Amino acid sequence: ATRFVVSRHRPAVWDGDTIPIEVWTYPEDSAYADSVPFRRATEIVETMQRLVGPFPYEKLAHVESSTRFGGMENAGAIFYAEKGYADRTMGEGVVAHETAHQWFGDAVTEYDWHHLWLAEGFASYLGPLFFELVGDSARFHQIMERNRRVYMASSVVDRPIIDTANTDIPSLLNENNYPKAAWVLHMLRGEIGDSAFFGALRAYYATYRDSTALSSDFAHVVERFAHRPLGWFFDQWLLQPGDPRLAVTWRYANGALALEVAQTQPAAWGHFRLRLPLAVQLENGDTDTLTVPVEAQAETTYRHPLPARPTRLVADPAGELL
Repeated sequence: ATRFVVSRHRPAVWDGDTIPIEVWTYPEDSAYADSVPFRRATEIVETMQRLVGPFPYEKLAHVESSTRFGGMENAGAIFYAEKGYADRTMGEGVVAHETAHQWFGDAVTEYDWHHLWLAEGFASYLGPLFFELVGDSARFHQIMERNRRVYMASSVVDRPIIDTANTDIPSLLNENNYPKAAWVLHMLRGEIGDSAFFGALRAYYATYRDSTALSSDFAHVVERFAHRPLGWFFDQWLLQPGDPRLAVTWRYANGALALEVAQTQPAAWGHFRLRLPLAVQLENGDTDTLTVPVEAQAETTYRHPLPARPTRLVADPAGELL
């Protein structure tokens, strides 16, 4: 127990409900907390409400504490490790992540620990998404690129996200259930489009609020909004280990581009199905944008007519795929 300074931020309002927002800090850290990590604490809640649905609890307090985790998403009273305050390294990212957990992880909880991505992956995506939604797309992409690098450098790339063979529950708090799972949601959004993705997100929350869910429950909601089966997507990204490693070769002949896309990842990872964006720079100065359907097999060939000879090809120029 200790003395706290309590800052009362502007409450978040939704359909007549008022959600008090408070920041509890040690006195020496109060000015820093209010001006840096929690300066938009109310805006984060309001953004998540517009994105997902009403805040599920009566109030929200952000509390400096001695928790062993960087943040712990206790419902209505999030705890943050004191070290980030003391060394002044704490930023808005952790606040957005833990606030997103109030919806996913707290109000909607995974039925089984092996489906942890339904909590940590959702928070790891919705946290960065806050920045995109308030107009800072550059920061959103910066965080997602960091997530990509962290996952790629991890020791769990040869394990699937839903890793039922792993019975050591704490070790599931790994790069598969955080950064990789965030990328799965980002790619799902790209696969079905914003309207279907965010519609499904809201419906999933409304259906399972104050309850538990499995990955299959989320998948069924997504398929309903996408109007097509997506079992292949969830199977390859949740049940297969690793990620696609692509070798793209090309040649130009008789007015057409001939592509070969080889999947070079370890055989134990399996093959992946995806749509590969491709930017083709032409010798006449134009740029042609293609989408190559890559099949779940060792090699995919693709042919496309072009108005001029290509000089350079860039696969996935916007970094949309893991």
